[in-house]
Amino acid sequence: MDEHLERLWQSANKIHMPIAFTKSKIMAEVKKTLEVLNVKRAYIRIIITRGEGEITLDPQAASQNNLVIITKELSENPKWWYKDGVEIIIADTKRTSVDSMDPSVKSGNYLNNILAYNEAVKEGAFDAVMLNHDGHVTEGTTSNIWIVKDQILVTPPLKAGLLGGITRAKIIELCKSENIQIEQRNITAQELQDADESFLTSQTRRIVPVVKVNKTPLGSGKPGKLTLDILNKYNKLI
Repeated sequence: MDEHLERLWQSANKIHMPIAFTKSKIMAEVKKTLEVLNVKRAYIRIIITRGEGEITLDPQAASQNNLVIITKELSENPKWWYKDGVEIIIADTKRTSVDSMDPSVKSGNYLNNILAYNEAVKEGAFDAVMLNHDGHVTEGTTSNIWIVKDQILVTPPLKAGLLGGITRAKIIELCKSENIQIEQRNITAQELQDADESFLTSQTRRIVPVVKVNKTPLGSGKPGKLTLDILNKYNKLI
C-alpha cells in the first residue's frame, strides 16, 4: 500500500493537483471500507479528483478534492492462466507518446488502453501489447510485459513509454537478489514474437505466462521454465 500511495502522490504532483487528504487518512478510510465489505480477498481502487467546479479546462476552477474508495470481492485468478498460459496480440493502436502524456502518471485516462484491448477481444486474445511510435514494445493494457531470450530476462525501460508497475519493480528486486540475469532495454515487435518465453505482470494477476503472440507459439508453446521459477519465487515473496 505504501508504494501505491506514493505513486498516487507522484502522479498528482505531475498533473499539478494538490491532495487535501493525508496518506494516513486514506489508509483509515480504506480500512473502514474493507471492514464493511468483510471478505478475505478484496480489490481496492482509490480515486481522487480535483473536485466540483464549472465546466472548463481550467483546473483552478475545481474545489477541494473528492475521494472515492471502491472495494469489491476479488475472486481467485483462473488456474489455467498459470498452467496453460495465455495468448496476446501486438496492437495496431500505438501507445500515446511520452511527449503528449507522461506514462508514469497513473490516471483515469484509459482510452488508449481500451482501444488496444478492444483489438485483443476481437482476436480472442487475453491482452494486447502496444508499441511506441519508434516501434518498440511498451506494455500491455493493464500490465507490464517481459520476455526471456537465451536465459536472459528482458523488460522495456520506463523511457519506452510505460507505467512502472509496482509488481514490475518487485520482480526486478527479486531477480537481482536471486542472481537472475535481467536487462531493461528496448524490445522490438519481432523480438517479442521470437522470444523463448514471455509473461505479463500486474498487482492482481501477479505473473501470467504468455505462450502465443499473434497466433504464433513461443518456445515450446507452454509456460517457460524461467517464467514458472520467477512466479514461484514471487509467490513466496509476497
